Amino acid sequence: MSVEDPWSPFREVMESPLEWARTWKEKTGGKIIGHVLPDVPEEIIHAAGALPVAIEGAAVQASHALGHIPTYSCNHAMGTVEMGLRGDLDMLDGMVIPYVCDTTRNLFHIWDRLIPKMHNEFLRLPKRTDHSMARDYLRAEFERLYESFAGLTGKKADAAALAESVKLYNASRAKLREAYARQQTNPGVWTGERVRLLLDSSLRTPRDEHLAWMENLPWNDQSDVAAETIRIYVRGKVWDPPGIAALLDQMGFTVVDDETVTGYRAIAQDAPLNGDPIEALVQRHMATIPYTGYHVEPRKMTGDFVDRVKASNARAVVFLNPKFCEAAAFDTPDFQKALQEASIPSLILETSARGVSTSQISLRLEAFREMIADDLP
Repeated sequence: MSVEDPWSPFREVMESPLEWARTWKEKTGGKIIGHVLPDVPEEIIHAAGALPVAIEGAAVQASHALGHIPTYSCNHAMGTVEMGLRGDLDMLDGMVIPYVCDTTRNLFHIWDRLIPKMHNEFLRLPKRTDHSMARDYLRAEFERLYESFAGLTGKKADAAALAESVKLYNASRAKLREAYARQQTNPGVWTGERVRLLLDSSLRTPRDEHLAWMENLPWNDQSDVAAETIRIYVRGKVWDPPGIAALLDQMGFTVVDDETVTGYRAIAQDAPLNGDPIEALVQRHMATIPYTGYHVEPRKMTGDFVDRVKASNARAVVFLNPKFCEAAAFDTPDFQKALQEASIPSLILETSARGVSTSQISLRLEAFREMIADDLP
C-alpha cells in the first residue's frame, strides 16, 4: 500500500474484494461470513468472531447460474448464485441471506440446495415494521443469528462482545458520515467516486483496520475550489453499474444524499450504546429508511420520501433500479408521481449487467443534466 496515497488501501480492497478476503483468511486463519444486502447486522457477525463480507452480484455476468435460478431474477441474486457455482465464494464459512423480497426468499433455498456444506442462514426480517410484534420478532431473529454464528466460530455469544462490536461499528459509521459530508463542501478532493470507495470497502474489511486507514485521509485539505454542480438525491439498491459514481462526478452532479444499501442509508443510523445491544440493533433497524419490498402505507412512504428529498436541498432525484426488480418497479411510479406533484425532476435508470450499457446511461444522464440546467434560475 502506498504511503503517499491515502486512498490506496481502499482501492486495493475494491480492485478484487473477494481475493482480498481470501488473503485475509490465509493470513489470520479467521472465519468469513458473507451476507447478501441489505439489512444484515454486521455487528452480530463481528461479535461472533468472524469477518462480515458483503456479497454483491450486480456486475457479475451469469452463465452457470442460468440453469438454477429463473432468468427474470435480478442480477444481484443471479450474480450471487453465479459466484457460488464458480467457486468465487469458497473462502466463506457461512452465508446470510435476508428476506426482503420474493427473490431473496427463493435465493436462500436455491443457495442452500446448491451449496449445502456452507453454514447458511436465512434472516427473516419483518416486512411490516409497524406491526405490534415486529420488534419482538426481530429481536428473536437477531438472537438466533448470534447463537448460530457463535456456534460456528466457537465463541460465546455474550452481550459484552456484542456491545463492543456495536461501539466499533458506530465509530466507523460516524467517520463515514463525516467523509460523506465532505463531498458537498470539498467535492474536488472528496469526490463521489472516492466516497463510494470508502463505503464499499467498509463492507468488506475489518472495521478497526478500515477506521485506521481513514485516519490518514486528507481531512484538513482545503485546496479545493469547487465548480458549480447540480445537487441530486439517489435512490436504489447498490451503486450499479460500476463506474456510475465517477460518471456523476464527471458530469457535474453532487450526490447530497442517497438511499442505496451500500450508500448513506447504511451509515445514517447508529445503534444506542446504553442498554441491551440486541435491542440496540433492533432500534437501529427500525429507524433505518424502509427498503423497497417492506410494507409501508403508500401515502406515508411517498410523503416521507419527498420530505427527505426536500430536506437534502437536492435539485433532482435519480433512481438506480435493478432490471427485473419487481419491488422497485412496484414502488417507483408512486415515488415519481409524488416528486412530480412537488415539482422535483427525476430520472429512472434501469441498471443491469445484462443488456444495459454504460454509454446508454451516460447519454440519459447528460440529457437529464441539460434539462435541469435549463430550468435553473
